Formats: sequence, C-alpha cells, structure tokens
Amino acid sequence: MDKPIRKAVRCYLIKDNEVVVTKYKKGNKKEGYYDIPGGKIEEGESPKQTAIREMKEETGIEIQNLKYKGIMTIEYPDRMFIFDTFISKEYEGEPQEFEENTSEWIDIDKLLKKEKILSNIILLDKFLIKGLIDDNRNFNLHIKVDGNKDELITIRCGQELDENNNVRYKLRAICDYEETWVLTQGES
Repeated sequence: MDKPIRKAVRCYLIKDNEVVVTKYKKGNKKEGYYDIPGGKIEEGESPKQTAIREMKEETGIEIQNLKYKGIMTIEYPDRMFIFDTFISKEYEGEPQEFEENTSEWIDIDKLLKKEKILSNIILLDKFLIKGLIDDNRNFNLHIKVDGNKDELITIRCGQELDENNNVRYKLRAICDYEETWVLTQGES
C-alpha cells in the first residue's frame, strides 16, 4: 500500500540550551503535545518562506537568517511526513499564545523528558542535535513510529565519511523503552 506523503517544514529556534516550542490546546487532537513550529508548504511557497510564515503564525516570532539543515522523514504505518528542516538563532519578538496553541521557550533537557512530545523533537536529543546546531553539518534523518503505541521504532541518521572514507550510518533502535546505538558501515 502506498502511503500518503505530506511535504512540510520544521524550524528550530535555539538560544543557549532552550528551544521555542508550541503546545497544543484543548480541543486539538494533539492536545497537550509539544511540537516544533512548522507546517505544510503552500502552493507557490518555498520551504524557507513556509518556515518563516509558520514560525510567525504559531509563535508570533519573526526569524531571520535561517539555515537549511536537511531532510527529516517521519514514517507512520499509514502515512509519511517529509520535513525540510531549518535552524535559526536570530529573531525578533517573544513566544505568544494563540487560539490553537501556546508557544514558549523551554529547556531542551526538560522538553526531552516530557511525556507528550511529537517525534520531530527527538532531533534535540544529545546524540542528534550536533547535526542540527553544527554549521558544518547537514543531515538526512528517517524516523519510524509505531502507530499503535506512538513509540519510536528506529531512527537512521544520514551518512558520514570516517577517516578511511568509509561510509558510516548511525542507527538508533528503540524497543521496550531501551535504547541501543549501533554503528554500521555501508555503501554510499
């Protein structure tokens, strides 16, 4: 079965060890969940334009000097999201409250411990955030999510070359609340 694919963006605004997030209000099917600002790419709009618009609409913040970081694919059993991912450290304004969501600065470590976080927040994990905040790195990240339990099944990061020019893939498998990190070699 072919899964429907939705193209969208996510924009990470990070300052010190904090990130701007949205939190869905009562009445939304994702009530109480934390998310990274972003949304669907509208017709005629570039991913960068979408990131700027969505950040303003969801947080009230105007971001500048966005840096494209890569592709994040989140795959559920019945659908798939492909996110163009951006980061910014420059902005004007402060997080605001809206009809559908609130927005706020939150400590990254505290956010990762929250019970209700959407899977795109995993990019802030201490092992993955390097690809997001390092100006010399981009990434290609594929996340599989179990639709029944809404748990992460696997995460595959993009490839890197080691000192011998071998391609390395970083895999993260999450099963029964245990985390296992595996480094394998593959072909480019």
